[in-house]
Amino acid sequence: MTRIKHPIISFSLVALQFTLIGILLLILPLSLNSIILGVQALAIIIGLWAVQTMHLGHFNIVPDPMPEIELVTHGPYRFIRHPMYFSILLFFLPLIVLNLSWLPIALYASLILTLLIKATYEESLLIDALPEYGAYQEISKRIIPFVF
Repeated sequence: MTRIKHPIISFSLVALQFTLIGILLLILPLSLNSIILGVQALAIIIGLWAVQTMHLGHFNIVPDPMPEIELVTHGPYRFIRHPMYFSILLFFLPLIVLNLSWLPIALYASLILTLLIKATYEESLLIDALPEYGAYQEISKRIIPFVF
């Protein structure tokens, strides 16, 4: 069954993702705690590793597969299908833990939900674009290495 790309869905998910990221950056206080900075540095490294592995010319911010798409299964993609989403969630996690109140938790939960919806939508399109994607799904985790 061929799924149809819906630009409104794609751009809405990206807009919601970046809106939530922006709000979290505005409301969460910066921390100079070495553990938090270490986790955030690790998150940035994972995100950059994912972009470098995918190569800038093949990187797409919207969940729609590019026309000349090739399945990438090395680098961080060897462990998870969406390492950039993982890096975003990992970056904010220690700040959320330190600022346990309803607004940051609600925004973080909304970001998690948005990224899960975006990943599900993207994967439905990738199954149509890449015949081998189903097999890749069987041997890799979605967002959290070794877990989910």
